[in-house]
Amino acid sequence: MGLFKWFTAKHGPTGDNAGWQDSEPMIPAVTNVTPVAPEQSLQISTVYACVDLLARTVACLPCDVYLINSDGTKERDVKCNLHYILSQSPNFGMTPYELISTMVMHWALRGNAYALIVRGKDKLTKQEVVKSIYPLNPDQMNVYMDTSGRVTYRYYDKKDQYVDYDPEQILHWKGLGNGILGLSKLEYMKASINESALAQETALDIFAQKGKMKGILSAQNVLSNNQKAEISKQFQKMRDGGIPVLPATLSFQQLSLSPAETQLLQTREYSVEEICRWFGVPSALIGSDGGAPGSNLEQVTANFYKSTILPMLISLQQSIIKRVPCKDEKYNHIVEFRLSFLNRSNDSARSSINAQALQNGWKSRNEVRIEEGLAPVSGGDLLTAQSNLVPLDKLGTSVSKDETMLSNQPQRQ
Repeated sequence: MGLFKWFTAKHGPTGDNAGWQDSEPMIPAVTNVTPVAPEQSLQISTVYACVDLLARTVACLPCDVYLINSDGTKERDVKCNLHYILSQSPNFGMTPYELISTMVMHWALRGNAYALIVRGKDKLTKQEVVKSIYPLNPDQMNVYMDTSGRVTYRYYDKKDQYVDYDPEQILHWKGLGNGILGLSKLEYMKASINESALAQETALDIFAQKGKMKGILSAQNVLSNNQKAEISKQFQKMRDGGIPVLPATLSFQQLSLSPAETQLLQTREYSVEEICRWFGVPSALIGSDGGAPGSNLEQVTANFYKSTILPMLISLQQSIIKRVPCKDEKYNHIVEFRLSFLNRSNDSARSSINAQALQNGWKSRNEVRIEEGLAPVSGGDLLTAQSNLVPLDKLGTSVSKDETMLSNQPQRQ
């Protein structure tokens, strides 16, 4: 038992093992389940809805690049090459939304998202810059770690040949795993996917029999074979579009659902909750009746942003800043997704936050106007704060203009 525990711990997907890394479970918890490819899993509506929701939510957030000043403050750097790559054109054929949504899909299904970083010399400054970023299919990528901890990425490319890349050439966004490779979520949830697929297949078989009435036919007397044949003929006539005519001594009681069919519906409802749990998505956000009622949907959405979207963004930000920037940008720049855009569709919440920012002096009016897509105005860069909270020894005295207009930083109250 001790040898088995050592072997599985060292050579499993979560172990610290040199060589080719594995993202699939070493020992299945449920037998007789078939592996699931991404294109198969996306045919399950719940899987598609969860992955699509994650991809759309993350991809719609602007990605800002900030320059860190010597005093620790930060300011947006819209002139650096990294900003252009992440905010305008990551490569020749993709928009930033398309790149990020593809990366999220790979990360959500396979636990790993890869992108090839193409670098080159800037024509003007002659410095090394990032030229483009191209997403790579995780099913075509293998990761090798030698005994010294050096990682090599081997990719099966468009030319049907293997190409080795150094870590500096690959943006690797990892999910839960051993730190070298994320665990493939599809492989771990394949029992849930199989269950959902089999339930859907069974439901199709049941609905394919829509022309067959299920029920109980009762007769007051014993029927002869000829009478049974005539009754069967009448029911067949109904299937062809006619109306069956039964003797007065017969009565038919239709059965709506069999016990097996009722259990099937419950299984399909449970399958939605089960798959949503794997992706960290509340079922109410993908249109499930089993989710939270409408009155609690706002709180459910807020919790989804905090518990699922925020950790994803932090992980992606750290992966980008670790691999993508060049040497001149790496040590004095940070990357942040603009979380405030999650409130763009909620006018009341956004207005309340902006009002508090202006009244407490941690945003200027021009900063708010720019975020709202409005042009800056003259005098709008001053920080202002309310003067209703004043020291006790100044009660009854007028507050000067200098005490409410903050030129450098908000006044502590």
